[in-house]
Amino acid sequence: MPISKKRLEEIKAFKNTDFSDCPELTDEQLAQMIFKRQSVRAYSRTSVDFLDNDIDLAVSLGIQPLIKDIRVKVKVLRKAEVSNNRSDYCIAFYSEEKPYHLENIGFIGQQIELTLQSKGLGTCWWGMKKPKKNFKSADGLNSIITMTVGYPKTPETRKYPDGFKRKNSADILIKDSKPDNLIEAVRIAPSAINLQPWLIEKNDNSYNFYLKTPGNLLEKMINDMRHIDIGIAMAHLFVQAKADGINISFNFEGADITNGKFICSAVLG
Repeated sequence: MPISKKRLEEIKAFKNTDFSDCPELTDEQLAQMIFKRQSVRAYSRTSVDFLDNDIDLAVSLGIQPLIKDIRVKVKVLRKAEVSNNRSDYCIAFYSEEKPYHLENIGFIGQQIELTLQSKGLGTCWWGMKKPKKNFKSADGLNSIITMTVGYPKTPETRKYPDGFKRKNSADILIKDSKPDNLIEAVRIAPSAINLQPWLIEKNDNSYNFYLKTPGNLLEKMINDMRHIDIGIAMAHLFVQAKADGINISFNFEGADITNGKFICSAVLG
């Protein structure tokens, strides 16, 4: 369906808005996007000025990584560089391959997604799409995953909670853990084919993240995506915690459980 004239006028007005005097996005405003974000699959063919610059998005947006000593680069590619028929722009995530590099990409990428959607852009993780041959690496780093980005054809945000088709809290919590504000932010995180492959154990001062043991062939085939997904979920907890004035650090030492692989503990304080 072609983009409407009204929507084109809305995008033009938004692009011409002077944001120079606007304060930076607050932690609270970013956390609000957790409950509004939407995966966008239909975009207008409208240029996004700051995406036309040769920038590393993670650096430009001041994104905090999960693990600082893993080298990462986040580039904006054009549709011809990714065979992208959805949008004119695609974000490509590159990383050196170390333990937890997939979780790190999910953690970084989801913060970028929330930030871009707060600016009126649409995004969607695109797990199966990789850059073309000449763009499969950057600065010696391998491409991991991509994300489409651009102005949505129609304004797209979700209404919470009915707009989120997710598991109940009881399905992701273990060992008599009780839901709270941070758990809810994790619960509604996006994941590949909406599998939500995480289990959470809530203790007095920490949240332990486990990756559920793959239950079928499909889950085994997309296991890398499942590791990215749990990084996305940890990003939601991190962003919500900052909005609530809670400091979070991450500890990667812990034991597996019967039906899950230990990934990390998000430690409060």
